This record gives sequence, C-alpha cells and structure tokens, in this order.
Amino acid sequence: MTFIRTLFMLGALVLFSQPALSQKYPDKPLRLIVPFSAGGVTDLVARIYASELGKSLGQTVVVENKTGAAGAVAMDAVKQAAADGYTLMLATIGTQAINPALIPTLRYSPNDLDYVTMLTTVPQLLVVNASSPIHSVAELVDHAKKNPGTLSYGSSGIGSAPHLAVEIFSSRAGFQAVHVPYRGSSQSITDLIAGRLDFMIDPVTTTLPYVQAGKLRALAVSTPERLAVLPDLPTIAESGYPDYDVGVWNTIAVRKGTPRAVIERLASDSARILSSEQIRKRLQDVGAVPFAASPEESQAFVAREQSKYKQIVRDANLKAE
Repeated sequence: MTFIRTLFMLGALVLFSQPALSQKYPDKPLRLIVPFSAGGVTDLVARIYASELGKSLGQTVVVENKTGAAGAVAMDAVKQAAADGYTLMLATIGTQAINPALIPTLRYSPNDLDYVTMLTTVPQLLVVNASSPIHSVAELVDHAKKNPGTLSYGSSGIGSAPHLAVEIFSSRAGFQAVHVPYRGSSQSITDLIAGRLDFMIDPVTTTLPYVQAGKLRALAVSTPERLAVLPDLPTIAESGYPDYDVGVWNTIAVRKGTPRAVIERLASDSARILSSEQIRKRLQDVGAVPFAASPEESQAFVAREQSKYKQIVRDANLKAE
C-alpha cells in the first residue's frame, strides 16, 4: 500500500510540476545564443527579437554570440543548459539543415532542439554584371544550356546557402555551371562586378546596394514573394520554376525536453512580437522578412528543409571544406 501511495505521489508531482513552472516563468533573465559574430544581419535580427521578447516577458534577454565549429559551439551552450526555457538559440538554415547534410562528423544533431517559432528569412537575389547581355532568368538558362559548363558563379563557400541556392536552381533548370567558392561574399561580388564571374545568388542584404548603385543587375528573387523594395523584379518561381523557394531562414529554439507550457508561452509572445507592424518594419529595414510560425509549423518546415538539403548535397556530391 505504501508503494502504491508513493507511485501516486510521484505521478502527481510530474503532472503538476509543469503548470507550476509555467505560472512563475520567467522569474529571471534569459539567454539567446547566436551562432554568428556581432554586427551581421543575423545578430541584428537576434537583438531586435531579444529586446522585444524581454519587454513582453518582463525579463532581460541577453544575446550571447558563440561562433565556431559549424554551429557546434552555440549548440553545446544550449545542450549544457537546463531544459527550462531560460536558454534559447537562434538556429539557422546552416545549423539545422545545411551543416547536418554536409558534415557527417558534426558533433551535434539538429534534433537536440525543440522549436518555438520561425523568426525571419532573408531573400536572395539572382544577379549578373550590369553590363551583361543577360536580362532575364530565361536568357540565363538558355545561355547556360547552349554553352554547357562555361558560365561561372561565385559563392561565400562550399556548402554555403548561396552555393546551394545555385545548385538547386541549376538542377531544376537543367544546366551546369562552374562554381568558384570564396571566403565570404564581398570578394565574389567584387569579381562579379569586374566581369570575372557570370552570375551568382546571394542574400539581398549584400547584393541590393550594388543593384541600386547600378553595378549589378537583378534577374529574380529567390523567395516566393516579390520584394517591396524591387516590386517589378520577378521571383524565380514566377520565371518558370514554381517550387523554387530558397531563403536564408532562422528560427527560435530551446533545448529538447523543455516543458510544453514554457514553449507555448514563448511561442505566444513571439507571435505577438512578429505581428507588430513596427517590429516587422525594423526587421525589414535590416533586410529580413518576418516569418512567424507555430512550434508545430516550425518543426515541419525545418524537417522539409533538412530533407531538401540532404538531397541536394547528395545529388551534387558535395563535401565540406
């Protein structure tokens, strides 16, 4: 009888502990782990979100930049923390989809996290030199098919989001081009402007200033919706490839095992933040498009992206640098 009573008490403790936790959550500052250095677009997005989440929760949300080891340093910080909702991670297309597909020896699993919400996506632009004879997606594909293996494109490195954006595009369009990897976007853009490359796909945050300055010509945008800043620019999907959707996305996540009530509280506050026109404008001003989603929708989206990038890495026989 004593044994049965003990089991009952343990069951009651488990049943009622999570609501009790959620009622007092949060009662101390939170951390938001960012796998990028300070100053970039991802960091700016993280700081906008952290500031607003802190106001919503009534607690400070401290941004901690932890770079290195293909996101593993940031992931380690989350995995070593308690699964209590006080340590969040701004997880990205790199940490959750590309790196797991590209690096067999990656020391973490993307399944170590539970998702709270999607946060933003950064569209990419398909661009050519401003003096290029190519003026549309159709012309680019036609030229590439008539001159197989002669067009070259740059990216910020093997397995980077811009590299894989072209791999997906060229695979769908049925042409081959020569990949020239760089250590970052700046030199590849310089070479494209100088005529040493033929085209590239790169985030709007890096390409748009050159388009606006007349040094690059934009042919299309990589995400399904046109850009407000370039309303006449078609999407790649509109240009004959209806399923093409390759943005540089990020998501807010917590350590797996975090109480459901805590995740739902964070998700509710995040949805309210991302629905604010003022916050949406602040995010758009740094080049990011707000991308709200429920925990379930976020999980499903990331799973689809993981499958997509696993397939493209396998088909292209890509290896990490």
